Amino acid sequence: MLTVTLLCVGKLKETYWRDACAEYAKRMGPFCRFSLVEVEEHRLPERPSAAEIQAGLAAEGRRLLQKAGRARIVALCIEGKTLSS
Repeated sequence: MLTVTLLCVGKLKETYWRDACAEYAKRMGPFCRFSLVEVEEHRLPERPSAAEIQAGLAAEGRRLLQKAGRARIVALCIEGKTLSS
């Protein structure tokens, strides 16, 4: 059976995000094993420089890649390209 792991930066604090994730997991249940993994968010100072922002993104990226291991990675990003099924 296919395993789908959703990696998130930070915690799903808002109820609507937790509810949406639970609904998604319920719908995916018959087709795959679904899990949610949350990685620690990199904290930035109050007024971060561009270099500090890049360093924070790099640190979060390393955490995500570490959790993903050798799995196939599909980035979900608003700037990304749409894939067809």
